[in-house]
Amino acid sequence: MAKMQKQTLAVIGSLAIALATLPIFFEIYRTAAFNTILHDDYASYLLALVGQGSEVPGAPFAYRIISVAVAIPFYYIFPTYAFTNLQNIDPTYLRAVQALAFSSYVWLVLTAMVIYAIAREQHYASRASALVAALSTFLLDGFISKTGVDPFAIFIFSLLVLWLKRPLIYSLLIIASIGINEKIPIVLATILTFRLVVSLRKRHRFAFYAQLFSSYLAVIGYFAVIFFFRVPGNEGQTDPTLFLTHLQSSLIYSLSLKGLVLNILPVLTLLLVIAMAIKCRRQSSFQVSDVSALFVLLILAMIADVVYNVGRIAMYSYPLYLPAACAFLDNTAGLGDSGA
Repeated sequence: MAKMQKQTLAVIGSLAIALATLPIFFEIYRTAAFNTILHDDYASYLLALVGQGSEVPGAPFAYRIISVAVAIPFYYIFPTYAFTNLQNIDPTYLRAVQALAFSSYVWLVLTAMVIYAIAREQHYASRASALVAALSTFLLDGFISKTGVDPFAIFIFSLLVLWLKRPLIYSLLIIASIGINEKIPIVLATILTFRLVVSLRKRHRFAFYAQLFSSYLAVIGYFAVIFFFRVPGNEGQTDPTLFLTHLQSSLIYSLSLKGLVLNILPVLTLLLVIAMAIKCRRQSSFQVSDVSALFVLLILAMIADVVYNVGRIAMYSYPLYLPAACAFLDNTAGLGDSGA
């Protein structure tokens, strides 16, 4: 009976969060429809996938086909919500924009729920601190591109963190990530490699060989895909001879006023969350070696010369750190893992 009551409360709580955050969908949709900020145009790609167009974006966007395809059901399910002051726009294109916006909103809400589960199951957080972590995702999501496919990539990354101890599910999902976002397998292969090194140094048992192998396989698979199915676009981002120049350019951009807001501030926020996780790591299962994920994302972003998107890309790593910071919140509030 008590278990049923907890499940009922969980459903009611999840529904409450979904309804309370529904304005986020309209914010994303309005921003994309009016094109008020620069964002990658995946709507044309979605139209191509549903047979209403033929425009396929360049690399690396074309390889993120699953991230776009997951919006297809929303394209067919919902009627188009039209904006009064939005004129001279193709209604079919607007329908695709709306589908992608709703898709992003769904993944944002589900990510919050997964973060709650990670905090409870892996870091022994109280319900109160786990809920704070879950709701905090909506604050951290302010640093990502909600009009793009970042929400789905971060959701999948969160699921992989949650299911890290389930080798079969993890392996299937990490292989699928080849068509979701290339940063996912690269980052997870990195942190598992660091965990292996730490385990060997401390002579501890390493229990993630299958996950490590599948992560390496996914990285190799991604590069095989881009080798055999070449899509033009952003060739300079993968040219090693330009990496040093890109690094210098990224540093210059980051030290500007705009760069301080878009690049430095998100990283400082993550470092603060990491500091809380490290301080109370003995009360949770947080591993300091997982900080490597943040540094790998920073390096990838800076050598790719993504200008003011360094902070956005770094934010992909927050599912590793935010749930672990719950131990700090519990210690501060005097709560334990008793379920409070």
